[in-house]
Amino acid sequence: MRYMIGFFFFFIFKVSAQQDGRMETDRPDQTECPFIVKKGYFQAEIGFNRHVSRSEVIYFSPTSLLKVGVLPWAELRLTTVVQAAGNARGMNFESAGAKFHLLAGSTWVPRTALIVQYHINNQNRDASELNDTPHSLGEAVFTMQHTKGSFGVGYNLGAEFHSNGGVEGIIRIAPNVTLGEKGYAYAEFFGRLPKTSLTDTWVDGGYAYYLTDDLKLDISAGKSLNEGQLWYMAIGISCRFKLY
Repeated sequence: MRYMIGFFFFFIFKVSAQQDGRMETDRPDQTECPFIVKKGYFQAEIGFNRHVSRSEVIYFSPTSLLKVGVLPWAELRLTTVVQAAGNARGMNFESAGAKFHLLAGSTWVPRTALIVQYHINNQNRDASELNDTPHSLGEAVFTMQHTKGSFGVGYNLGAEFHSNGGVEGIIRIAPNVTLGEKGYAYAEFFGRLPKTSLTDTWVDGGYAYYLTDDLKLDISAGKSLNEGQLWYMAIGISCRFKLY
């Protein structure tokens, strides 16, 4: 019995856990990918965002997701934001966490990973019906992906945990299609559950292009389904190199 258990864990954590060939990134969509950065590699995913809410324009320049592959089945993650609103500017450490490989995937079973993150700067998180002040502590998200030929679909299911004990669901889905040898386009829907007067749902889409296996450019735009004057645009660059 113990040999079967050992084989099971070997299959989950070892087989196809890491990226092969081109790097896979969590941007430009909001749907996180299930791939793990290769052990010993550093990956940076940087975006420059323009966020418009009624008459207020906020620039995030840049938003960075920094990742290091520490095991064949795990990566460490840190998110930072440089925010400018009017004359005010500052850098915030948004979240820190890790992604763990769970399933390599097959015809019917999606490639699957688990992301666990602690929100360092919870004062910059969304308010919710559960509490009308920003108060998010962290989140746990299962990220999954199916691929068939030139078409694929990524989706996330998770939970966001709040300081007052409340929990909200996270849902994201992003179908995509490969365009040529180096590009792909996607459309996306994402939001939180249960839907209330303070939660928001979005649609967005974008395009990404690989200059090399380790260098990628992207552009995207999204719009709130709840607020007619709430939308964003973003451009980004992602790169990967070996640390050790």
